[in-house]
Amino acid sequence: MFKSEPICILKAGPTIDGRDIPQKIIDDIAETYDPKKYTARINEDHSEWSWKGGSVLSVEKRDDELWAEIKPNSFLLRNIENGQLLHTSCEYLEDFANTGKAYLTGLAFTDNPASLGTTQVHLSAQPSEKDAVQVSTGQVLNYTEKLSKDSETQSERSLLTKLFNLLKNTPDGQEEQLSNQEESEEMSKKTEELLEQSIEQNKELNSQLGQLVTKLSAQSKQTETPEEGKANQEENKEVTELKGQVTELSGQVEKLSGQLEKLSKLTDEDERNPAGSGGEEDAYL
Repeated sequence: MFKSEPICILKAGPTIDGRDIPQKIIDDIAETYDPKKYTARINEDHSEWSWKGGSVLSVEKRDDELWAEIKPNSFLLRNIENGQLLHTSCEYLEDFANTGKAYLTGLAFTDNPASLGTTQVHLSAQPSEKDAVQVSTGQVLNYTEKLSKDSETQSERSLLTKLFNLLKNTPDGQEEQLSNQEESEEMSKKTEELLEQSIEQNKELNSQLGQLVTKLSAQSKQTETPEEGKANQEENKEVTELKGQVTELSGQVEKLSGQLEKLSKLTDEDERNPAGSGGEEDAYL
């Protein structure tokens, strides 16, 4: 099995970014780490979605330093050979599985070191060190702090998923959407033309209805003092005819008004609710 010589992966004390690694972290990890219990995998620059670079076989404490033997794979070795990912960076939980002790959960290889006193990784060409991989330190990642940022990363992934789904649209699908949009616009124009025609017809019918009502009103006043004979019968007949015309015309106006209402609904936009309405306060910030 190909494995490295022991390398320093963590040192107690201050880091270059202002944090401090307690000696207790070194002591706990040296005591608790067991790959049979939970294997610390090697990540690229703390990325959970990257290729894995191998695993941590064992750790030991040397005063205020934590040393480890790792089992690198070809992915990690190729990067080291090219001068990339030359520094280690520990990933740990301060309270692992409710034990109250720290545990090494991962080891990242990075180009941005933060902790001090670790070794820089290189592949040795000396026969005695043929399989050796020596390393330098990198940023120390406290997984207790990292877990508090999971909600932010989830929202970012959601945004990336939406963007990916948007880019998946094929040209055929876009053409179909444009075709449907053009058909919808053409139907909207025809509907508007019908609406304008119906409005003109409604105006004309209302005008005719007004004239008939005026004429009927005048005839009704005349019938209040009817003359005897044939003239009275003719006037009554004319009044009856006018009433029939008014009734018929009123029906046409009512029917046309219903059509106008339907056409208006087709051409009008949907009613919009103001922001924050519906009983919810501070809906938008």
